[in-house]
Amino acid sequence: MTITPEQAAARFEIMDCAQLYCHAVDRRRWELMARVFHEDATYQFFSIKGFWHDFVEAARTLIDPMIQTHHQVSNIMVRFERDDLAYSETYLRAYHVVPVDYPEGTFLSLAGGGSLWIGGRYIDRLERRDGSWRIAHRQGLVDWTRSAVGEDGGLSTFDPDWCGRPGDGDPSGIVVRTPFE
Repeated sequence: MTITPEQAAARFEIMDCAQLYCHAVDRRRWELMARVFHEDATYQFFSIKGFWHDFVEAARTLIDPMIQTHHQVSNIMVRFERDDLAYSETYLRAYHVVPVDYPEGTFLSLAGGGSLWIGGRYIDRLERRDGSWRIAHRQGLVDWTRSAVGEDGGLSTFDPDWCGRPGDGDPSGIVVRTPFE
């Protein structure tokens, strides 16, 4: 398979979309999703289905109450259909520290709180519009889960200043700011 220099550069931009998505979720910087998804993009994962704006609202309801989340992506394979259309499969590992008082009845609920791991994949259709690669459709798939009720992964033993945190209190904000901010 021959990859053009333009496709190599596009791969990096596509991988940045996957990684910025994880950052936006874990740091609760939901406004960054506009740099991941095209305005009319659709999303399907678990029971969440619709436009990406709807996904963000549903995700906020599920993720914001979490004590901590940590998403990692790997094994990102990209296939170019055209110069402005690509498909990717991205492996996902997500760790969630679920509080004791987390709402019941969701796929992330753990009676008594604890730690929840999810392994899965994102299948994305990406389009380059106005010179920018973003997701046009995302389908999430679950390959495995693991939970440990009543455990926070040791987070409660660390000084809070040593731990990552949502929002502007986390020092990573400098990495995701655009040059115009």
